[in-house]
This record gives sequence, C-alpha cells and structure tokens, in this order.
Amino acid sequence: MPIDPQMVWMPGDTRTEIHLTTEDTGGRFCMLVDHPGPGWSLPPHLHTNESETIHIVAGEFEMEVDRERMVVSAGETVHVPRGVIHSGANIGEQMGKRILLFSPSGMERFFMEAGASTPGGAVDRAATAATAMRHGWEFVTG
Repeated sequence: MPIDPQMVWMPGDTRTEIHLTTEDTGGRFCMLVDHPGPGWSLPPHLHTNESETIHIVAGEFEMEVDRERMVVSAGETVHVPRGVIHSGANIGEQMGKRILLFSPSGMERFFMEAGASTPGGAVDRAATAATAMRHGWEFVTG
C-alpha cells in the first residue's frame, strides 16, 4: 500500500518528504527524500544516535565524511556511521534529490519539529539548530 509522505520545508526552502517513520518500521529506520537547491549546504556535524545513508537520485553534491571529501552524483550512495563528522553541499546548478535513511529511526521527528509546513515559510535557523541538538546533532567548528 503506497504511503502518502508528510512534507516539510527546511531552511533554504529545501522540501523534505517523510516517507517512513518510527511507527512504520518498528523503530529500525526512517526514510526521507529531500530536494536541496543549488548552493544548499549543511555544516560539519555528527549524529550521536543514528547512522545515515544518503543515496543521490539527482544532482551533484560535495560530501565530506570523516575528513574525506568526495563528489557524488545520481546513482551513488554514501554511508555515514553514527558519530562520524560529515557535511554536504549541492554544488550543481540544478535542484538535487536525495534519499536519506537514518538507522535507528527517530530523526524524522527533528524534521517534523523544525520544518515549516509551507514553502517560503519563516524558518528560524537558530531555532532549527537548537532543535537539531535536542535530536542528537552535534555541530563541529574548526
């Protein structure tokens, strides 16, 4: 039976579709699809509770995982183990599309809490960062 995803918009008007939640998978993983625009980036951070697998459907992204930089594009997958510092950016000129799997589940709650319900909605970046930290994100500087 098809699942109707919940839509939220993150900073930079990045549409994020929440397809599978904790309830859907018995807590094993959650699955999201996001659409980062050209110039989108996420600063270095780690997840204290979840590993993250990122599959690129469309676009070109620069990723840094555990100090290793790489360019990934459609059809490629990157796995980030729990506790590993990583960052990413859409370096292409087109809208990107990525499938995100977090294991175990729970990260979808960050997106539901921090995201806006409509595009162009005001998203407070400081509040988003505070919400991320409550959900096990640690931002890394330097």
